[in-house]
Amino acid sequence: MKTYLLPVVSLATIGQLAFSNVSAQSTDSLLIQVALEEATVQGVDFVARKKLNSPKAVTVLEPSEWSTSASISEALEFVPGVDVQSRGAWGIQTDISIRGGSFEQVALRVNGMRWSAPHTGHHLMNIPMDPEDLGHVEVVRSGAGPWAGVGAFSGAINMETNSGGDGNRATFTAELGSFDWQRLRGHVDWRTGQVIHHVSLSRASTLGHIENADATIERLYYGMDWAQGNHRLKGLLAAESKAFGAQNFYTSVYPDQYEETGSAVAQLSWEMEKDRLRVQAGLHGRYHADRFELYREGAGWYNLTDDGFYVAQWFQPDTAGLYAPGASWYPGANQHRSFVTAANALAQWESEGWTFSAAADVRNEVIRSNRLGAVLEGENEADVYTRGDDRQNLDGYVSAHREGKGWDATLTYGVNANSRFGMFGLPAVQLTKSVGSNGRFFGSAGRSVRHPSFTDLYYNLGGAVGSENLQPEQSDQLEAGARWKLASPAKGAMFIESTRFFRRGTNLIDWVRFDGSDVFEATNLSAVDFWGGDIAIQYQQPSTDRIHIQHARVSSTWMDASRTSQGFTSNYVLDFVRLKYDALVRVAGKGPIAWTVRGSVQDRTGVALQWSDAALLQLWGAEISFRGGDGNQLSWKGHVRLDNAFDVQYADRGSVLQPGRMVRFGLTFEWKE
Repeated sequence: MKTYLLPVVSLATIGQLAFSNVSAQSTDSLLIQVALEEATVQGVDFVARKKLNSPKAVTVLEPSEWSTSASISEALEFVPGVDVQSRGAWGIQTDISIRGGSFEQVALRVNGMRWSAPHTGHHLMNIPMDPEDLGHVEVVRSGAGPWAGVGAFSGAINMETNSGGDGNRATFTAELGSFDWQRLRGHVDWRTGQVIHHVSLSRASTLGHIENADATIERLYYGMDWAQGNHRLKGLLAAESKAFGAQNFYTSVYPDQYEETGSAVAQLSWEMEKDRLRVQAGLHGRYHADRFELYREGAGWYNLTDDGFYVAQWFQPDTAGLYAPGASWYPGANQHRSFVTAANALAQWESEGWTFSAAADVRNEVIRSNRLGAVLEGENEADVYTRGDDRQNLDGYVSAHREGKGWDATLTYGVNANSRFGMFGLPAVQLTKSVGSNGRFFGSAGRSVRHPSFTDLYYNLGGAVGSENLQPEQSDQLEAGARWKLASPAKGAMFIESTRFFRRGTNLIDWVRFDGSDVFEATNLSAVDFWGGDIAIQYQQPSTDRIHIQHARVSSTWMDASRTSQGFTSNYVLDFVRLKYDALVRVAGKGPIAWTVRGSVQDRTGVALQWSDAALLQLWGAEISFRGGDGNQLSWKGHVRLDNAFDVQYADRGSVLQPGRMVRFGLTFEWKE
């Protein structure tokens, strides 16, 4: 397998739209529960709130939900309203859908900064951090364009990196599993003066569950936290390299695909609070490289011959691409580089029940490629990256929040201005009404926008054709719901949340294959309405000396659309999970052992191969975690995790077969001062 070399890049970064004041939990040491009542929601607008008072449907994950995951995507599989569409397992490549939105319609924010993947949203979840580097994860199940910007079309995922503890510590993790899964990770926290530093280095590999599903993932992460007086600084530098067999990833016509991706992120955020004033600013930069081989090159696969053809010697010679007169239509790998730089600022003033906010996010998105964009003038013909494009984007917001007796409301108006697509207005309103001390009614309405990716605009190879005439897609959404707290924290807290939503999308961008055609084309669909609802019950009990349910969540989500694929096949927009049941229960024993059971039952409408032996897809798993040590300087913890317990054969996307039953065993050793 080839190793992707990440270039050494100096990334200027620009930071945080709504830097959270959440105190991140340490997920490398003993897992600390986040009390349901105290869980802070950070991504619904510019005002931090307790979960009970959130004006949108939000799920705040427990650290134990992602602590044994190979990627954060594995934990999101069991969150209400979230559809995790995997091509490669273990987070090799994952598309996230919230309430039926496509993978391009979900915003990702890390430490308050929106991350964007202008090349293609397939790479948005290439997060160059291990799950253990995270301290807070939440999912907003509603469009958040007026606060989170372009891309927060159907929902958002908000993450905070782990701030660590006050002392010095080091951990080492080793994990083995099915399909020759191997993972090693080292992590160190240390303090110098007022600065806490965090460094992680990890490597994971697998031979794959089928032919051409091997993979290698390498990550390097540095984070820092500094606080003094009214000021706080939070930064990160992170890099990731992936190399993997991509069997059937984008088409089953040419199954033997291969891909290498590399990403590097730098980010710095500053926050100051004094009296009634809060000011935030930040820098962000993200570099991403992608090499995609429609015909996998290398020993045992396709090799470039002297006459310029890619040829494989299997049972009989096979040449990549059909012959045209004297040549092949396949010229070799697609190679792309994208670079995003962004800057944000927020100013907030509180006065007699009012909170006024003004914020802006300005960013530049660049693509250089041998396939995407216009031909670059003056480029050397020998240069790989002969095409390219760039665009500038500005998101500006003003917001007023009013808190009254038993209610609060927020009115926001956002403006999106893009150098290619023009200007869009993004109004929104939110309202929360108290019913006693333990109940809340809430509702919201707003508008979101999403611009086409460079792949949507320019790609043209292997049976897929983009369109430079694509228009941005827009959505108007309504949500209403209620939330109740039914128990006291001393005996355990239970929350019940029920919501209904409606979303009208116009000019929705989809890749469709019209009846009688073999080509998928990027096009704007006319208006499509989506509607549905969900109900989630969450329970938590403080640790006791008896066997007890430490954390549990059960939920049901359902939705439908006003349009079906008639006369064409929709590859994304009309391929969604219309019914989903999720359950997660963690039971703690009298000793240092805990048991977790998780499950998801799904019914999808769309073009994915899906499952052949059941009406509903059922993904169930279990886990035993344990810990030991003296509890002072030296300690250890371990887990045995079982996924897809019933060995279901299924595909989330196209005909990309997902792994069957998997078992992973891991041990982590920790030393702390």
